[in-house]
Amino acid sequence: MNIAQITVSGNVGADPEIRMVNDTKVANLSVAVNEGYTNKQGEKVEKTHWYRLEAWDGSNGKGLVSSVIEPYVKKGITVFAQGFPIIEEYEKDGVTHRSFKVKLAGAGSTFRLAGKASAEGGSAPASKNDADDDIPF
Repeated sequence: MNIAQITVSGNVGADPEIRMVNDTKVANLSVAVNEGYTNKQGEKVEKTHWYRLEAWDGSNGKGLVSSVIEPYVKKGITVFAQGFPIIEEYEKDGVTHRSFKVKLAGAGSTFRLAGKASAEGGSAPASKNDADDDIPF
């Protein structure tokens, strides 16, 4: 069996872009992952790495995009995603370029909002649990 998977956890840089592809919702979003380290001179260095995520709804229209991303994901929210790394090649002005993205589709993908239950394969996040309000102690 062959497998390639990448995990990204960070803050969404802008509200997701939602579009339709053959009657299926697709969301594109960028996630900032911050890296901090100390260089040889003892100085703290902060770097931000941007990851493009492409999430696909299930064929039933009740998948990851409709149930989680469209209603809940906004600029600044922290997310956790696991998906398939995609490297696309394209040519522009006679020069070949490469583009990297993380594809979230199907059972091999996981997407969570910070503090929410997993939305694997397109399931909705857990709703807020108010059961603790009923505990008498």
